[in-house]
Amino acid sequence: MSNVSLSLLLAFILAHGQVLLGGTIPEFYDNSWAELFQQGNLGNEETLSRVGAALAQLQNNQHKEIPFDEKTENELQQAEGIDELKDEESFVLQLPQNIGQAPGIALDPLNRLVLFHRSDRIWDEFSFDENNHLNRSLGIIPNTTIAVIDTESGAVLEEYGKSMFYMPHGLTIDAHGNSWVTDVGSHQVHKLDKDFKLIMSLGEKLVPGADDKHFCKPTDVAIASTGEFFVADGYCNSRIMKFDKDGKLLSQFGKPDSSETPKNGEFLVPHSLTLIEDLNLLCVADRENERIQCFSAGLEGAQHQHRRAYVPTGTFFTKAENIGRVFAIREKEHFLVGVTNQDQGSQLESQVFVMDMNTGRANSFAKGLENAHALAISDNGDIYVSQIEPNQIVKFSISTNEN
Repeated sequence: MSNVSLSLLLAFILAHGQVLLGGTIPEFYDNSWAELFQQGNLGNEETLSRVGAALAQLQNNQHKEIPFDEKTENELQQAEGIDELKDEESFVLQLPQNIGQAPGIALDPLNRLVLFHRSDRIWDEFSFDENNHLNRSLGIIPNTTIAVIDTESGAVLEEYGKSMFYMPHGLTIDAHGNSWVTDVGSHQVHKLDKDFKLIMSLGEKLVPGADDKHFCKPTDVAIASTGEFFVADGYCNSRIMKFDKDGKLLSQFGKPDSSETPKNGEFLVPHSLTLIEDLNLLCVADRENERIQCFSAGLEGAQHQHRRAYVPTGTFFTKAENIGRVFAIREKEHFLVGVTNQDQGSQLESQVFVMDMNTGRANSFAKGLENAHALAISDNGDIYVSQIEPNQIVKFSISTNEN
């Protein structure tokens, strides 16, 4: 399926309902982002024009738009219909009982779904002490913790990861097929080759910390084509760390919240990362602050290298938009896809949202997920969401007549 087709699929989700922010530039964008927006330098012009044409024709207001802050300028547009695109279909991939909580999911270069799971281990209130040390009674998980899944049947094709991890969390697969995982139990980040053999480990095993050599429950990794990578650290440290391809620390930024109204660059559990390399952007799911923050990534040779690293470019979603805690974000073709979970003490449902980063339009669908934690997007637009308790993978497929 072509890149244009993928863009159309994701644009379809956006257009099923009124759109947020219209074609205006939200007030939270900085000048450099606004300038790029106005110049149309955010993507391939041909692709964007076709996506724009599709958005202009779509209709059927079936999905609920994401609520927004009344202070944000509101120019809602009503979409009209296009015959080629149909509604999304969802089904649950049935997994064997030996696969437990799967907080990390990704697609490999062969379009197989890879799960980073906890086998029979459960993260509960007894797993760590008050100083974030893993409970001594919990040793290394002796069973397999990595499963390669057929995306059509849900059949387990391969299994790996015996006696390697303590409390699996995040999983990202780079363009070369290497898997980058975070283990909140051992407070480490690991790089595995395409055969899931260990290449590199960062952090001191089972020792939490906040200096340059330690992590404290790291959550996710984002990798650039240059080999540079970012680590969200994580449940304790409220920071993002940037490393070169050999694991040398280059820089870090972020700090804990300082008030009831968090500022840019402050985090309360940075839980997921996605790197939009051609825009030189790193986006962070700031989970407990119920928002997404994006920063210029400062990548070597990036198209927009004139922008300083780690300058906030805008908080795309904030707590005011009432979407709940953002657990995971991923990006395809300049569409930011995310999954949220219930806000504690509220009636908000888990949901999937899609935002067109070229226009600022956003919409949500797939209400009613249970304890959604992670997501992955295939090249043809299928979206996979992992749920914890029940331990399931939900697949959303959006069909076209072309498909």
